Amino acid sequence: MATVLHLKPLYRAPAAPEESPAQRRVRLGSRAAVWLFTGLLSLAAAILVTAIAAMLFYKGELVRIGPDNCYIGEGPPNSVAFGSLPLVHRLVYVVVGIARATPILMMFWSLRALFAGYALGEVFSGGAARRFGRVGAWLCAYAVSPFLCHLVLAATGYEIDRNWAHMASLQAFILGLLVFVIGQVMQVGREIEQDREAFV
Repeated sequence: MATVLHLKPLYRAPAAPEESPAQRRVRLGSRAAVWLFTGLLSLAAAILVTAIAAMLFYKGELVRIGPDNCYIGEGPPNSVAFGSLPLVHRLVYVVVGIARATPILMMFWSLRALFAGYALGEVFSGGAARRFGRVGAWLCAYAVSPFLCHLVLAATGYEIDRNWAHMASLQAFILGLLVFVIGQVMQVGREIEQDREAFV
């Protein structure tokens, strides 16, 4: 008669913690947000490239600039066709366009990175807090970029569109500041948690 011995393994891998319904919702919602911000980042980059190409190469009357705004299509009598400006003037506005668009692109990039971390389950980590703070910093940069570009253009004499002061910029700056501070608070909370874990 054969004898069967049942031996216990020397090492058993710890069971992975079971995912709660709330964690699953966060993970799946974050995946959708990653796709959303990837799309918005791609769209914003495509708009910037198209705008740069139009500013540099389009010579028609459909892209116009005036003291109050830029126009696609028919503009007011005090506007001029962008293509009629000297090349140096158009190059200056290309740099301004890049300076104004960069915070938007970086904000979408930071949001994409933030939600990619959430999708992997990295919610209250130091990295997540830093990414959260970066979103706020880029939102603040987006808010102040019109004013900074206005100062440079006014000082150099290249300013045409003087309509730079918007209530939306102030609102974006306040919101960005709040998001940045919340990111800092999250980092402090993570450091406190790590200190407690070190004492256990």
